[in-house]
Amino acid sequence: MPANFGEIATYHQQEAARHYALAQAARDRGSIADAEYEDGLAARWEEAAQEQKIGMMQAPSRRRSKQGPLAPPQPPTPLTVACLLAVKHCVKRIAAAIRQSIIKRSTPFNGLTLR
Repeated sequence: MPANFGEIATYHQQEAARHYALAQAARDRGSIADAEYEDGLAARWEEAAQEQKIGMMQAPSRRRSKQGPLAPPQPPTPLTVACLLAVKHCVKRIAAAIRQSIIKRSTPFNGLTLR
């Protein structure tokens, strides 16, 4: 098995192709059980190749470690700032409405109170 990370997927694909060839040879001989067994092994090798490719795509790049430290975090996006301002505005309006309703309830009307 190769030690190079990039060649491992190629090795898995070659093994899958070899098992498919063995399965075809078993079918030609008339041995269905052997053909199914080899097909199963070939499918496992293909799956391993796919997982290796996915792992290679998700693995961090080696060039990244040679670069300097990570960039500082970016400031909040405009959408985040807009949402926070909208929430702040909404809270102020609700507070003003509550204050206004408290004042209306407690003021006398023609000398009568609502208490």
